[in-house]
Amino acid sequence: MSKAIVAAVAMTMFILVPAFANWQLPFGKDAGMVGIIAPVGAEDFPVGPASFRVVGDNLWVLDSANGRVLCFDAASKLVKQVAVPALPKEFILDDFALQFASKDAAEPSAIIVVEAMERLIIKFAIDGKELLKIKPDNLIQIDEIDIDSTGQFYVGDYANSVIAVFAADGKQLRQVPWQCSGFAIDGDNNLHMIHFEDKTGHFHIKLAAAGAELSRTQLGLPEMQNPRIWNVSANGEYLLSFIPPVGDTNSQVLHTYSPAGEILKKVEFKNPYYIKRYLCAGKESAWLVEADYSRAPEQPVTFKQL
Repeated sequence: MSKAIVAAVAMTMFILVPAFANWQLPFGKDAGMVGIIAPVGAEDFPVGPASFRVVGDNLWVLDSANGRVLCFDAASKLVKQVAVPALPKEFILDDFALQFASKDAAEPSAIIVVEAMERLIIKFAIDGKELLKIKPDNLIQIDEIDIDSTGQFYVGDYANSVIAVFAADGKQLRQVPWQCSGFAIDGDNNLHMIHFEDKTGHFHIKLAAAGAELSRTQLGLPEMQNPRIWNVSANGEYLLSFIPPVGDTNSQVLHTYSPAGEILKKVEFKNPYYIKRYLCAGKESAWLVEADYSRAPEQPVTFKQL
């Protein structure tokens, strides 16, 4: 494999809380460890965990090197390990998403991953049983995925600049033009993304699950580059990062926006390396990754709550 995936970032959160849940995971092959694949050549990159999600007190990690999803409790103890079924002999796991039967469910009912090498989308139950496996002919570079409570899922195709929308049974419903600026699904199953227009700047767009546009809010900031929306909270606030027009090329700015498009908070952070989903926000908190896969396995991966 020669796909890049990891790293280090600093960010903010919606509401500060007194309790802190941090995780530190060592590299290795034993239970409770995450895998690492060293580069084979100069053009390759180390392959480690590519994506993570925080649900309640639990950390869910895509163990990309070993083809599995791991769940850890607040004490970094492994509580669940689910192997991704039906993987090809060589694979690249870039992103995953968790499906929940209800808003209050503590454990997901299903997991869905994107495999970039053969362009596979694989959905499986929490016991590892394969539920769905498709290879869309009209998608080229699948790189990002999310799923709503009904099982409808969304796949970002960087090469075609579209978000492909699929029904729960795997039938492709439509494609939405997309500027590769991230996307997020809120608690009401609406799709959120960012659109840029010359001179006018950036817009936050919200689409219903059926595809109708619900709102388009002008954010401005035409000088800012590479926007990415990460999360939409229950009250409609959302996290959006940018690369500023000047300064360190590895620096970014993270904004918390109100539903009306007002900037509520702003923080600078360093651009991560190689990891796909390097920023995660929960109901009341946000988390960052600290890691350097080029120094693995000596240095562990740390997920910190701010």
